[in-house]
Amino acid sequence: MEREALIKPDMCKFEGEVSSEEAEKGAVSVEPASLKKSSRAIKRREVLDAIFAGISLGKSARAMCVEAGISQRVLWNWLASDEELMRQYQRAKELCVDAYAEEIIEISDEGSRDTYVDEKGREVINREVIARAQLRIDARKWYAARLAPRKYGDRLPVTNEGGDARKSVHNIAIAFVAPEDRGNEPNVSS
Repeated sequence: MEREALIKPDMCKFEGEVSSEEAEKGAVSVEPASLKKSSRAIKRREVLDAIFAGISLGKSARAMCVEAGISQRVLWNWLASDEELMRQYQRAKELCVDAYAEEIIEISDEGSRDTYVDEKGREVINREVIARAQLRIDARKWYAARLAPRKYGDRLPVTNEGGDARKSVHNIAIAFVAPEDRGNEPNVSS
């Protein structure tokens, strides 16, 4: 009861942890000093593990921060202050790209709603569903190409139009010609 009176309702996002605003300001909890650091470290590690797991499955960092109950600014501050966390975040983003690639295949293979039967009993193509699926595929392809351009980017093949590499080699000859004698013109030298 006494502990509950010391904690403001807007301070706690989940049990034993202060809100993101309070964490940014360096607020202290009402727990004893010996428990404070260990429980905070455990909660922070659990939160980060959950965030990185969600990101690796294709969820956004923003959505995972909302789910974990912290602000994105807190996540960015944590990442900026710890190189190991930044490496884990980057690895999660790499896995996210692979998850998007797999999702593209799933979306394109899912065709159960591509057609429907209208009121006259005819099978009709559902163009809205197909267009939406195409949009989802294109968005994932675009994002994957931006995050991992070497792996998923559009590669432009370098080819010769003629097909023969020898045709692309040009011989350039430079010939020096003596100037004509013009007689009346003064010889200008600088």
